[in-house]
Amino acid sequence: MPETIDILSEPAWDTFVSGRAGELFCSRRWMSSLSKGFGFHFEATVERNAAGEITAAIPFVRINDVRGERITSLPFSDYVAPLVPDLESWKRLSEPLVASGAAVLVQTFADSIVSQDERFSVDGQTVRHSVALDASREEIVARFGQQPRRHIRKAEKAGLTFRLAESHDELRAFYDMHLGVRKYKHSLLCQPFGLFEALWENFMADGFGAIVLGFDGDTVAGGCLLLEAGDTLYYKYAASNPDYRSVGVSHGAMMGAIDHGLDRGLKTLDLGRSDIDQPGLIDFKRRFGAVRSELTTFCYEPLNKIDATGEVRETLGKLTALFVSPDVPDEITERAGDLVYRYFA
Repeated sequence: MPETIDILSEPAWDTFVSGRAGELFCSRRWMSSLSKGFGFHFEATVERNAAGEITAAIPFVRINDVRGERITSLPFSDYVAPLVPDLESWKRLSEPLVASGAAVLVQTFADSIVSQDERFSVDGQTVRHSVALDASREEIVARFGQQPRRHIRKAEKAGLTFRLAESHDELRAFYDMHLGVRKYKHSLLCQPFGLFEALWENFMADGFGAIVLGFDGDTVAGGCLLLEAGDTLYYKYAASNPDYRSVGVSHGAMMGAIDHGLDRGLKTLDLGRSDIDQPGLIDFKRRFGAVRSELTTFCYEPLNKIDATGEVRETLGKLTALFVSPDVPDEITERAGDLVYRYFA
């Protein structure tokens, strides 16, 4: 019979998920970071063999807040491949979740086992891009489109230098840029700084991640935050100083990410999830020779069961618009993200 476990208290969990697609998002390092950043409690329904080893699992978080009750696998994670061998195992392990009465959301590959479960319907579609690190630096660059190569040369001519962040202060400098991009370019709230501190402690401090920073002298011009799991490097967050976007800082940081992945002997650079209505971001990734795959959000109940009236969703949108207004101080915008961002899970 399936049992429910506390993932962060299960030492054998990372051995079980090792080598699977999207290993980062099922890792205890990632879940521990989300737990510290948002207060989530990570559980899983599991099956074990006679030796007590986990053989199948569905990780999840139960959420019950102003948006209603829901179960998600997993919040703020690009995708989670079902950790099950077949459809029958998936149905056995998902039955306790379905029976809970809450909506069940799973963000995974479009052709996953979940697509064969008639209880779940498609609720949304996104795409993922990845770059193979299976050749020399020169051979990988040769796969790029003309635009990335041109912008990388522009960054070099502008005198930008790239290196890995070395201190908490540089983490903070990256976060301030990230907040600025989300606020002033995309009109969105930013994740809590506490999440980035947790990522620094759980990944960077142990050598399983890095922040590539571009500098113009002592000025931080841009960068990207990278997380490592298994044989894959995940390009998780990016940021840039608006004064340096025209000189290729984002492209230079991407090159820095590829260099870091090659130095670490990794096989893939995962560029993450993009919404279908983000053609600019999708094109940016495609120009680096990235391969596209389809992701789907499957839902046990119609999404409107999560927020039946729509009033909460509308209010969250209005609060976001209020706090990302350019005349609101950045420290207030940051505090609003600390308080509100978790409700987007």
